[in-house]
Amino acid sequence: MKVVRDDPPMPQEIAAGFYPAFEDGWRRTEWLGRAVMVLFIAACVLGLLGPGLFSKRHAANPDRSITAEYDAVVRFGAPTVIQLDTKVPDGKDLVAVTMARQLVDAFGLEAITPDPQSWQAGDDSVRITFPVVPGQKRVFIRLAGSPSFRGGQKLWVRLDAGESLAWSQFSVP
Repeated sequence: MKVVRDDPPMPQEIAAGFYPAFEDGWRRTEWLGRAVMVLFIAACVLGLLGPGLFSKRHAANPDRSITAEYDAVVRFGAPTVIQLDTKVPDGKDLVAVTMARQLVDAFGLEAITPDPQSWQAGDDSVRITFPVVPGQKRVFIRLAGSPSFRGGQKLWVRLDAGESLAWSQFSVP
């Protein structure tokens, strides 16, 4: 295709069917859009914008008497789960877990499995007791909720013997 000059006037461009400056700009914009889409999809798959391949985190205290599995990045209002694995005190038939008030309020605690035996609320914490099957050494507790916070939130849990565990979650809109 013959180009008479670099930037021909509009009637000649339409007649020739080709406008080099526009075509080059369109091509650059198209490639930029594709790059942005690929980066966005990669961030989602990796877990940078919510649940993904690398968003699951594990936390444990030094003696592993209490461990937690949670999503480091959660979505505001979207269901998520925190799984606690706690050691049963020797000779006891229940486990008492004291947790940060934010875990109930800001995390939007909706369900706890297994069903708690009792609840006790304090100023900055909530103590929940769980019955234990005789002979059981560990109890798995599943906390389900929908975060009602945006940004970072520090959460913690503590057993009656003083073992504690802290972690943080980040909520994106």
